[in-house]
This record gives sequence, structure tokens and C-alpha cells, in this order.
Amino acid sequence: MLLFPAAAVLLFLCFVLAHYDRQTGFTRFIYFGDHFASRRLPEVTHAHPFVFQDSDGYDGQFYAQIAVSPLLSDPGLNTALDSPAYRSRRIGLPWFAWLAGLGHTPWVLQAYALANVLAWLALAALLLHWIPPANATARLAWLGCLFGIGVMMSVERALTDVPAALCVATAIFLAERGRGIGAAVSFALALLTRDISVLAGGLLLPANRNGRAWLYAALLGVAALVPLALWSLHVRLRFPGVPSADPTNFALPFTAMFGTIATAWDSIPSRGWPGFVFQLLSTIGLCAQFLFLVFSSRRLWRERWWRVGAVFAVLFALLGPAVWEDYAAAARAVIPMTLAFNILLPRDQKWSFPLCALGNLPLLHGLDYLISPIWMRLP
Repeated sequence: MLLFPAAAVLLFLCFVLAHYDRQTGFTRFIYFGDHFASRRLPEVTHAHPFVFQDSDGYDGQFYAQIAVSPLLSDPGLNTALDSPAYRSRRIGLPWFAWLAGLGHTPWVLQAYALANVLAWLALAALLLHWIPPANATARLAWLGCLFGIGVMMSVERALTDVPAALCVATAIFLAERGRGIGAAVSFALALLTRDISVLAGGLLLPANRNGRAWLYAALLGVAALVPLALWSLHVRLRFPGVPSADPTNFALPFTAMFGTIATAWDSIPSRGWPGFVFQLLSTIGLCAQFLFLVFSSRRLWRERWWRVGAVFAVLFALLGPAVWEDYAAAARAVIPMTLAFNILLPRDQKWSFPLCALGNLPLLHGLDYLISPIWMRLP
């Protein structure tokens, strides 16, 4: 029964090895762009990470530099980060990299580059608890959790989404076993890794209506928020002012999604059909996940995974044009919704496999990442 997941993990590790470079190690994952070279921390430049030419790079390059100075004490961070107050709140992954790299900058960068890989492997193992590969539907659901376009984008660009999703999944695993304190600690780590994880707070609530149990869960939730609150205060003192989050991250329900599809349709003459087809199929799959969670509310509302998935389904509906500018970014923003869909989907009904296939259409573009990683397509 484990032969299938073992083969999938081996395929993933081949994808990881394709990013290795003899001179720069695995730092290709971090996606440093040469357009930010003049603003980069000197010690990062001296570590000689892989740098993409004629490129802005991607968000991972900012979190990796925070990892070099996780207390935010380096004055160079003021210019090295595109949005210091916003990026610095997500300190969980940088602190992990700093600890794993023993504070030595070249090692820290390698640790940061591989953090998503380690999180992916841990999540793959943990998901076997909820989705044992007993039949074709279960195997497809497990693959859909791990190889969808959102997850693959987080791994390939060393982002915070997969590590945060792992922390949320671990918190649910512990909460289901009555280990409230462990669940709260894992939830706190999710908040420090990606603050939008606060939407998963319902995982701490019990299924019953016992007042004492709800009070205990509420206290655990408050305790989990304390580290993020204290760190946010530190960030505010270090980088005064309001974090410059893009106001177009949110919009009226589904307006940005439909607008992006219309734009993609108009750009077919210049971009070609494959990009539009991938975008359309992935969007349909995400909508199927959304609808499943909506229509299963009466049956599944007591399930912790449903509570988490449903709130991220609401987030999916409200995502704005800044997120939908790259539909893969929209997919990674709602990874918990994808996990909830695949974990809660019945796997023994006649309609299970077709619905599973429909909801996991983002897997098609994710597998395309495996076959031909983004960096190989750059000029």
C-alpha cells in the first residue's frame, strides 16, 4: 500500500534535485532576482546564492534575508525588504532557517531554500493518516493535496504557504487526539509562519457544546495569539508605520476571479492556449472544492477540517485582483481549503472519483511544474 506514496515522494525528490547547482546549492529555490541586487544584504551577496538575471525574483528572497537577521537588528533590512513591516511579521520560517543553519549565513540560506521541501515531506507523511491510499480516489486525493499548483509554487519559490499548512495540519492532528496544548503550540507556529493562518482558529474548538470545553479552547486560542501579538509589537517598534499590504488583495466575491479569466482569454493571441487552459482548469477545480465545502456544511460542520476549509473557502471567494494576477498565487493562498476538500471527500461512493478528479484539476499544472520547473523555462 505504501509503494504508491513512495513512488510519488521519489518523483518529488527528483524535482528537488533538478534545482541543485554545484556552486550555489539549492538556493535556486529562493528566487533571488538581480533587480534587487543593489539592495541586498552584503552578507547574503557574499554567500553567492543563485541569482536570476533580468528578474525581480520573488517573495522568498525577502524572507531569506530576514532569516539572516531574525531579530531584525540589521539596519540593511530597511532597504533590502520590499515591505519591511509586512514581511517581518512572518518570522516562523526565517527563525527555523536561522536555527537550522546555526546562524551561519551560507547554511541559513541553504536551510531556508530546503524548508519547504522538508515541510512537503512531513505533510506527505501526515496526510497518510487521513488519506490512506486504499483505492484510486484516495490516491488521487493524496496527490491533489501535495502536487497541486499552489503547493508546488510554494515549494519552488520557497514561500511560507506549505510550512504554514503543515503547522495547521499538525494542530488538527493533535487536537483530534485531545492534546490541546500541543495543538495550540502548533497553531501559534502557523500564525508566526503566515499570519492569515488565524482563519484556522476553529480547529481548537470541540465538537460538543460543553461550556467548559469551549472556554478551555478559547483560552488556548488566546494563548496561541500571544506570540504573534508580541512579535508584531516588536516589528512595529523596529519598522514604524502601517504595513503596506496591497488593498487590492480583496474584492467582492469572485469578481477578481472572473476578471482574471476574461483577461487570460483576451491574451491568448500573445500567450497561447496552454496557459489559458491550465488557468481555466485550475480555477474550475478550486471552485469545485469551494462548492463541496459549502454544500457539505450540514453534514460536516463538526469536523475540524471542515471548519478550517470553510473559512478558507470564504477567503477564496474574496480574493482580489492582486492575488488573482497569478492564479497559482490564489491556489496557494487557500491550500487549507484544498486539504480539507481531499480529506473530507467520501472515497467509497460511485461519484467520489469524478468529484475528486474535478476538484483536483489544479494537479495538472502542478505536475507540469514537476516535468518542467519554472526556472528551466526562463531565458
